[in-house]
Amino acid sequence: MSMNEEKLKSLWPEEPVSQEQQEALKKVLKKTERVVATKDVASLFVGWIWVIFLGFGASAYSAKRRFELHKQKQPFNNSDVDRNQDNGDKHES
Repeated sequence: MSMNEEKLKSLWPEEPVSQEQQEALKKVLKKTERVVATKDVASLFVGWIWVIFLGFGASAYSAKRRFELHKQKQPFNNSDVDRNQDNGDKHES
């Protein structure tokens, strides 16, 4: 045998993994599975909260923008209507 093979054999455990280690490994895996599942569910709820929050923000911005555009328009008064009707009469003749 070469030296590399001997080193590998010395690293290989002679005894199989004990039952206690396997049980400890299963316990750790179950705990991490629960933690990951909890984080996944929590991130899903946080994501939906952000969607709702951003939706309200977009609606508020849209309403504010429409209000500003409406405010920029000049008020409609009766003298404008009379001028438009006079102009329309001239074009029809």
